This record gives sequence, C-alpha cells and structure tokens, in this order.
Amino acid sequence: MSAPGERIRRFGRRHIVNHLVMLVCFFGLVLTGLPQKYAGEMWAKGIVLLIGGVERVRFIHHVLGTLMALQLVWHAIEVAWLQLVRRSAMPMVPMLDDVKNFMRQIKFNLGLEKRPPRMDRYTFAEKLEYLALVWGTVVMVLTGLLLLYPVRWTSLFPGEVVLAAKAAHGGEAILAFLSILTWHFYFVHIRHWNTSIFTGKLGAEEYAEEHPLELARLRRGEEPSPAPIQVWRIVVFLAVTLAIVLGVVLLVAWMRGSAAGIEVFKVAGTS
Repeated sequence: MSAPGERIRRFGRRHIVNHLVMLVCFFGLVLTGLPQKYAGEMWAKGIVLLIGGVERVRFIHHVLGTLMALQLVWHAIEVAWLQLVRRSAMPMVPMLDDVKNFMRQIKFNLGLEKRPPRMDRYTFAEKLEYLALVWGTVVMVLTGLLLLYPVRWTSLFPGEVVLAAKAAHGGEAILAFLSILTWHFYFVHIRHWNTSIFTGKLGAEEYAEEHPLELARLRRGEEPSPAPIQVWRIVVFLAVTLAIVLGVVLLVAWMRGSAAGIEVFKVAGTS
C-alpha cells in the first residue's frame, strides 16, 4: 500500500539535465527554424523581427543545433559506458513484451479485456517516442550539417543531395513538432500531469498505474546493482569513446575546410 502523497524517485540528475537541454534545444530550433522554412509568411516575418533579424535567427539556430548534436554524441558515449562498463540493461529498447502489451492495450481500449497491460519502467509508448527522438535527432543533425556545408558534401555526392537534405530537414522538423504537440503532450500533460522528469519523483499512485512491475520490484528491494567495474572494460570503453570523439573532430575539420560552403548556405537561405 502507498502512503498518501508518497513520491518515489524515478529519474536521477543526469536524466533531468539531459531532458532540460533537449527541451531548450528543441523548442529553440522550432522557433528559429520554422520561420526560415516559411520565410514568406507574415507570422514568420514577425518572429524574425522579434528575435532581431534573420542573421540572429540563423546564429541561434546553428548554436542550438550544435548543442543538440553534442548531446547526441554524449548519449552515444553514455550508452557505451552503461553497456560496456556497468553492463546495465537497456530499458528503452522495445522487446517482444512491448508488442504484446501494445496488443493488450488495443484490446483493453476496445473493451475486449478487463484490465490494461501491466508495464515496467518504460511503457511501449515511451519506448517508441525514445526511438523516434533518437532517429529524428540523427536525421536533423546529418541533414543540418549537409545544408551548412553544401560545397564540401557535394564534392562527394551529387548536388541533388542538398535539395533532398533540405526537404528531409524541414519535413522531419514539422513531424517532430506535431508529434510533441500530440503524442508527447497527450501522454505526459493531458492524460496525466507528469512532472517526474523535472522533479525526479513520481507519485506512488501514478507509479502503480503506469509502471506497476517496476514499482513491485522497488517495493521488494530487487533493483539490480551495477556490475563491478573491470579494467579491461574501461579500456574498451575509452577506445570506443576516443574513436567517437576523433571521428567527430575529423568530420568537423573536413567540413570546415571549405569556407565557401558557409557562403553558399547564406545565399541559399536554407536552415
């Protein structure tokens, strides 16, 4: 049984900080990106004027895009640490049980089952949203880099790739924005007002309804401890991290090898 008003720790500080950075970057990129995509619209011109002009809009867009790209790299390193060194589970990766829970949820919504599925730390909806976030971020970062340095990339690929990147960048931006407004807002702020990602804690009643399997483990004290750290695993992790960082540095150095790409980007007016 839960005590009235009991709140249970769900997220740690790193989860809260990561979400806050993503929140600021996402809405900042939407605010500075959509006016560039629809530059001829009056509302877009109004936003640009309020921010301080098109150059400032582009500057903010590029800064926030860089932060989002760095967060993606950091997430890759974080996953490598958790998998290679701490040997933690991957609770955000969809499994067969998630497919079963999805089907049970449909049956429950249609009145064919009496109870909704009992889910663990993350529901199938949360896992799908996570995968969409990772995929969308990868697409936005790659297409954004291509639009920012078109001359460099067209030395490797046909010029049509720039137009394809522009279409994909804008299309994915709209898809992500609408997804947040519908899917995310419904499950997090309309269906239930869930502030756990900001406070780190979730009410016991909400925990029992949304994540009963995890709550049962917490009540029994069965949460697994991280595996002991082994030196050889740290060495492998450092090698992987070095490869990731070196790859990013070399990519940036290669792209910045042509300043003409920036000038073409400015003339083209892409975002």
